[in-house]
Amino acid sequence: MGKRLTLLWLLITLLASSYIRADFISLSGAETAPNIAEVEILSHSLRVTLEISAADADAFWPGITPSESIYEIARFAQTHKEIAFEVHSPKGRIIPSNTSVRIAQRKPRYSPFAGKVDPRTGLHLPELPSDKTILLATLEFPIQELKNLKLHPPLDNDGIASATIGFTSQHGRTPVSGFHYLSRIESLKIDREDPWNTRFENQDINPHNRYPLRSFLYVEPRQVRHEILLRPRDLLQWTAQPFDAWQTLTREKRAFLQRTTEEFLQNKNPTTIDQELSIPISTEILFLKANNIGFTTVKHDEQIEIGSLLIGYREKFSIKELPQSVTVDWKLFTETINSVPTLIQDPAGPFPTHVVPDFPDIQWRNYLYDYRAPNSDPVPVKTPNAVIPMAVLFSFCFAVFFILTLRSKKMETKNKHPILFYSVVIICAVPIYYALPGELRIPLPGTINTKALEEITETLLIRLSAAYEEPENEELKLQLANLVSRDNFDKTLSNLSQVYQPQTSTGNQGSVKSIGDLEVEYADQTFENGSKTFRIIGKWRSITEDYSWGHMEQLPRETRASIEITQSDNYWKISAFTPLSIR
Repeated sequence: MGKRLTLLWLLITLLASSYIRADFISLSGAETAPNIAEVEILSHSLRVTLEISAADADAFWPGITPSESIYEIARFAQTHKEIAFEVHSPKGRIIPSNTSVRIAQRKPRYSPFAGKVDPRTGLHLPELPSDKTILLATLEFPIQELKNLKLHPPLDNDGIASATIGFTSQHGRTPVSGFHYLSRIESLKIDREDPWNTRFENQDINPHNRYPLRSFLYVEPRQVRHEILLRPRDLLQWTAQPFDAWQTLTREKRAFLQRTTEEFLQNKNPTTIDQELSIPISTEILFLKANNIGFTTVKHDEQIEIGSLLIGYREKFSIKELPQSVTVDWKLFTETINSVPTLIQDPAGPFPTHVVPDFPDIQWRNYLYDYRAPNSDPVPVKTPNAVIPMAVLFSFCFAVFFILTLRSKKMETKNKHPILFYSVVIICAVPIYYALPGELRIPLPGTINTKALEEITETLLIRLSAAYEEPENEELKLQLANLVSRDNFDKTLSNLSQVYQPQTSTGNQGSVKSIGDLEVEYADQTFENGSKTFRIIGKWRSITEDYSWGHMEQLPRETRASIEITQSDNYWKISAFTPLSIR
């Protein structure tokens, strides 16, 4: 399994702690720089927003009077607004049309590498800046229809940036780069027709999503999912329709793209599971946008140009158990699209690959030798028992039989051949002994202690998460019937779904894994309709997971809930469930 992990995945696993989001994660760690530049390419201007540390103010305002007060530095900067951050065109320096400076708080940022040890070098990586109050400078550069620009950070005599600056950039709502260090002059090429093609000449600063058309195959315990990520440009070219990258996504355009996507992609990539053509149980279309950590859904009323939009098309297939093989026949090649990156994900981990016209199949084979499917079976009631080994019980009975027969005068008078009699008894006893069970269990009256109650509750919670792996609603209800009482079933199911079907940042329904550390804060035992019932308030830890669109999200959670557990037909079932807090 370990061979299937790429170096990037291994680095992320090593460096990230309990919070992981992996897709487009910058390996540079530039988001921890003390100075940050956010570059935005607008229709006729270039906006640069600078977060400047007071300790580096002299690099951006040469000649500034040293001071420990950020307020004094801000007053000087506001009167000397010319900042040593320049933008040049082929004709020379562009003078900013507007400059503003004020004191502000740093924008909160997440870095999986902050303070970690780099496994490549063994060195500690920088922490996020400790100074939260910074100088916020905004510069507007008129660039009109220019297509070639150069960004000049403050430079020393060797042409190297005189301050540590991390920067990120976007064209409209399309990310051009993730976080990188702006350590020298960088050249930028702007594509006015399509922001997706805007990029830096420096090959180390590439658009982090160079391949907008991609395919993802997910093989999970109860379902197979095939997902296609594409641009409206791809879709409109396939259907011979015009594409305008700067057209706003209106309600009408959204409906048109959704309808066109479904009509074009439905049955376009046939999927076979164990050599049998499979029909999806459902299809779904989402509108997404890229960011520095992956993708997020576009809100229904959000204003975004379709050139920055991504369309996600998903097909779900229901399975009872992991198949031996899955194959997707990829048929979306054109003269300009002759190689499509793919990612195959199964319980062993991700496997990146690609398809080309000569090898157009996305193929998965089951090499999981020790895989165990999630268990959603009922939880039986274990009655306290006294266990007596059968050898001890049989020996005792045999000894009593010998004593009674030897002391019986009646036996002595009738039995003329005692040796023959006992030999026959022993010969008959041997097969009887081997036919009996190894031990005898005698039910005992008793109550359930807190430890046993915690074990029962945690087992139910874990098996509920296994049941929620089922993608079909009716089959899900059948699975949950093993674990949830018939009384108030719909209400209990609705409350459980709040916990077991969490919404993720990509707008998908995640799953709950690694349930543990259950702590019962309160417990009370009652009898309802002759059934033993426990009312408890407990809290536990878990991990929310989501694998979709090539994006992995894992979030730790602590859930606190009020739960009623009832003994029903020799099984434990949840008869009521009310979430109190989810953090």
